[in-house]
Amino acid sequence: MTRRIQKSDLTGIIDHDTDINVEPFILAATALTDAVADHDDNGLLSDELLREIERCLAGHFYEKRDQAYSSKSTDGASGSFQGQWGKLLERTSWGQDALILDITGFLQSIQVGRQKASMDWLGKAPSDQTDFADRD
Repeated sequence: MTRRIQKSDLTGIIDHDTDINVEPFILAATALTDAVADHDDNGLLSDELLREIERCLAGHFYEKRDQAYSSKSTDGASGSFQGQWGKLLERTSWGQDALILDITGFLQSIQVGRQKASMDWLGKAPSDQTDFADRD
């Protein structure tokens, strides 16, 4: 794996709980960014762009664990969080940024592939079907 960022690179971009170890999020981001780099057949991604993609992905993975508030209240003890379950990288602003920065489209392609629904026809082939008018 080609690690492009360090823990200090996340300081300032995420409001992180110091009790949460960010290393697993960086490792996941590194692995996924390596896959993006491996699919860059045309050499579109510079080292700087790959570094920013990795940083955004680390922010995304962290934010999935410790969701950011979209609103909160102190005395009423309520809060709402950003993001929607099931949206994959589109769930967080960091994931959305990673999608934008990946000009190869690889991240988008794996995201679409995971959300794609499919259906198989279990009936007879059209040539073997009985016309409705001919059914008993």
